[in-house]
Amino acid sequence: MGVGASLASARSSLPGSPVRDEAEHKGDSEAGGVGARRCRDAEGVSLVDDFATNAVAVGFHVHRGQTPAIDEAGVSTALYGLADTGSVVLAASPDEPRTRSLLPDVHVTLLDEDRILPGLDELFERLGDDLPSALAIVTGPSRSADIEQKLAVGVHGPGEVHVVLLPPR
Repeated sequence: MGVGASLASARSSLPGSPVRDEAEHKGDSEAGGVGARRCRDAEGVSLVDDFATNAVAVGFHVHRGQTPAIDEAGVSTALYGLADTGSVVLAASPDEPRTRSLLPDVHVTLLDEDRILPGLDELFERLGDDLPSALAIVTGPSRSADIEQKLAVGVHGPGEVHVVLLPPR
């Protein structure tokens, strides 16, 4: 897909859906799963599936395997994903400046499926005392109701957010 491809064409050419049908789910189970798909909760639902469903619910566009080509989008790599909220965890570093995720109108986060955790408790357990200078937990596009209690999207950050689920490396 070339640079400047429209979001609609980018989405239509990407495989997979955030909500998988029973046949796909059964296929993963029979094949033994890949990466985080093997990490299933008590009901047999994978962390990846929980993450994708919850990410869509909070406003992310979820892609599997391929990064959409969107002009002027900021692209970051997530430190972790949180399945219970569909949030991505971005850590500031020289290689991952905060401006990449805060300034553009559209932001794309790359997330390895084996970096998805059940929730906050597991995140802070993993981080321990090794905290970066800034840690952002992003749950959907920027939203604010500061002015006249009217919801505005994209005022304090990207109004359109994408997450690309990548197979474990």
